[in-house]
Amino acid sequence: MVDRRRAARFAPTVAAFRSAGATALELGFPFSDPVADGPVLEAEADRSLSDGTRWKDLLAACRVASRTLPIAVMTYANPIWRQGLDRALGALAGSGATGLIVPDLSLEDSPAWRRAARRAGISLVLLAAPGASPARVARLARASRGFLYLVAHYGTTGATVAGAGVDLRPLIAAARAAAPRLPLVVGFGIRDRASVARALEQGADGVVVATALEERIARGASPESLGAWLRSITRPA
Repeated sequence: MVDRRRAARFAPTVAAFRSAGATALELGFPFSDPVADGPVLEAEADRSLSDGTRWKDLLAACRVASRTLPIAVMTYANPIWRQGLDRALGALAGSGATGLIVPDLSLEDSPAWRRAARRAGISLVLLAAPGASPARVARLARASRGFLYLVAHYGTTGATVAGAGVDLRPLIAAARAAAPRLPLVVGFGIRDRASVARALEQGADGVVVATALEERIARGASPESLGAWLRSITRPA
């Protein structure tokens, strides 16, 4: 999550993620009504906004992080609309971001966003809910760029409810058939070696680790310890 308080530690943290094996960075921009975020990310968004984090801080963070890793910004539709769709996407691209993830953007509402993203040179990443039909996932895969974000369980990010995970294999198979070259990435509830292994065993190409990292960042973990923990859950034993 972009936060002005952490600006001094941002570059070393991104470098530590890369050393741990991260191939890209999801950079969250706070919003006051984050409907897909669980308690941890919601609290961090509130803190970040209270500390005065603004759009210009996101662009500055993109410029720093994109020197080390490809950047996909994750935020909600409202902050983008507030800037203006073309203006916002152009600014993100100009600051080094290559992807955009908007959890409250539906497939049906995405055509104008996809056109604007193409104009800006940004990959608009769509999300597939765990309850989506294989036919819908196929449509999402054909429309998504960069990768398709597969949501691993019902509910918000960071959930650890027993049995909340779903079998993503039918959805992964549908996405593969529709867009064979599109990477498939699983997120929501990816927080330990077991959840990483489950996603990969079901056929995913990668995972998004967000809440579990944010918990550690909020507690003041050093870049080195963050990298070591990330390496411990994503690399073979």
